[in-house]
Amino acid sequence: MKKIIVMLVGLFTLNSLSAQEIKLGRSATEITMEVEINAPIEKVWENFKDIGGIYKNSPTVDSSYVVSTNKEGVGAKRHMIMSKDFKGAILEEENLIWNESEYYQKFNAYTILNVQGIQTMGGDFRLTAKGNKTILTSTLDYSMKNRMFGMMNGMMGRKKFTKTWASILAGYKYHSETGIRVTADTELPISEVKLLEVKKNIK
Repeated sequence: MKKIIVMLVGLFTLNSLSAQEIKLGRSATEITMEVEINAPIEKVWENFKDIGGIYKNSPTVDSSYVVSTNKEGVGAKRHMIMSKDFKGAILEEENLIWNESEYYQKFNAYTILNVQGIQTMGGDFRLTAKGNKTILTSTLDYSMKNRMFGMMNGMMGRKKFTKTWASILAGYKYHSETGIRVTADTELPISEVKLLEVKKNIK
């Protein structure tokens, strides 16, 4: 029994490291957006500190919880079961950079299940105070597994990712301002999210 447990732990560790070391795939893309939130920066940051509570802010996440010993900071990890629109997709993310004094978080998806064609995925969130309001700026980065999926990303994928990421920023705005949990059916202020930049075919 002990030998089996050791083998399983070793396999899990290997899979985690392999996921983090995967090189960029095809059609690597970065999408940067921002939204103004009518809440002070300290209040908005509390939502990002609650690593396992992303389901309260994101319309793409049905449920989530922390799977690491540390609940915030570098190395904190969360397990996410995505909403019905994503047909059983599961993601696990880890904080790579955590700078509380600058209100900055960078993460990477080290487990991507039931998501067709995605090779790598990650992103960051940065908060900037604007009086009693907060500017949330965020970049999503991802790449595709092969040439076919890369072509699909160029034809329609980027538009879908842009729309999805805008809904996530709008979700943080909505929850920060109202305190109400966001779901896939919540009517969100997506029109207030600004697209700043899209970088294509990053090497």
